[in-house]
Amino acid sequence: MSAEVKIRNASQAVEAVLAYLREQVGQSLPAAGSKWQEKTLYATGVEDYAITSKLFLSGGWQIEVFQGIAPVSRTVYQITAFNPELRSYWKGSIQADGSIREGSPLTTLSEEGSRKLADELAKKINAPPPKPGGYGH
Repeated sequence: MSAEVKIRNASQAVEAVLAYLREQVGQSLPAAGSKWQEKTLYATGVEDYAITSKLFLSGGWQIEVFQGIAPVSRTVYQITAFNPELRSYWKGSIQADGSIREGSPLTTLSEEGSRKLADELAKKINAPPPKPGGYGH
């Protein structure tokens, strides 16, 4: 019997991770039910393959979600949460069954580390979508 699917999309993954972080630290996180601006990000990966992710923006927080192609019940969402003003950073993953694995606990980055992460994200935000036939097609 397969595991129960609790997380079906990137938006649900963001809310589940934020609920987890609120329980762990509770500091300066967007409130449950916050309105999020959502944007698709594009980047070029190995061998010119397209890499897309979703970016969620609210209350100074920038949460990027990568998800591979898999059946819904086996999807793993890779999540990076970052607030440049607070220099707060968290990285981890959540599986479709709702289990969360921390890669990096919520921490405060150095000013240099925060600036570097903000610059990397700005490049992704400003990257245009692929043209037909581009990015490995």
